[in-house]
Amino acid sequence: MRAPLELIVNVDDLGLHPAVRRAVEECAALGTVTSASVLANGPDLDAVKPVAGVSLGAHLNILRGPPLSPAHEVRSLVGADGLFVGSAAKLALRVLRGAVKREEVRLEWSRQVAALRDRGLVLSHVDGEKHTHCLPGLFAVACEVAAEHGIRWVRRSDERFGNLRFGPPAVRRAILRALCVSARNRASTDSIDAVWGIAEQGDLFSAAACERALAGIGRRRVEVVCHPGDRVDGDPAVPSSFGRMRVHELWAPEYRSLRDGAWLETAARNRWKLMNFETVSSDARRT
Repeated sequence: MRAPLELIVNVDDLGLHPAVRRAVEECAALGTVTSASVLANGPDLDAVKPVAGVSLGAHLNILRGPPLSPAHEVRSLVGADGLFVGSAAKLALRVLRGAVKREEVRLEWSRQVAALRDRGLVLSHVDGEKHTHCLPGLFAVACEVAAEHGIRWVRRSDERFGNLRFGPPAVRRAILRALCVSARNRASTDSIDAVWGIAEQGDLFSAAACERALAGIGRRRVEVVCHPGDRVDGDPAVPSSFGRMRVHELWAPEYRSLRDGAWLETAARNRWKLMNFETVSSDARRT
């Protein structure tokens, strides 16, 4: 029989909001979430604790909110208000113009990883807010920061399977694929073979969609990127310093999907092994 596919279900933005933290804890208890990436400058960071069975990583952020570094040390990353620019398009333009200094990116990201570790969090992977670590030249910086802190896994945001529909999600997926062509791991870092969930978000995020995308791909390691959230009355708003965000629109449908039982049934039917970044195999046959 064919060797099983290894699936890591990773929640981005842990530390952003209590809704995300609740979803991670509840879905981890069900066995449908196995990993999460933490925002070091997130408003809910103080409440983040290790979760049984969940590998934690750093959600590297030079896009939203305040930097951990003094603003004068990361001038190329912030606006006049001392905050990150808050727009992926604006950040990308800065990078493409050569206006972003890589040494400032390295300094800020390294401080973010160190801050999470100082809180007692064991980190197994890094990735970037809105995949901005895949912008030209920044993947290498992410690898350097990971290696500096003894972290092996760096997300290569390459969604190669499924979702051929047209529209903004497909464009985002195609741009990231193009950026990842030149993304090469450095030093002691590695990347999971592929990701899924960049284009099929919100109401499109389901075990059935994932099953269609990954059908027949052979033995690989795949990271499912997701954004579930369990918002309740009385929850705070995301601070305005984080800029315009639409991730809250993904919270409820992706939370429902991960709780409806279909993910575990689909995994069992396809012999998928639900893993995290600490238990995933060190290599897979890329066929």
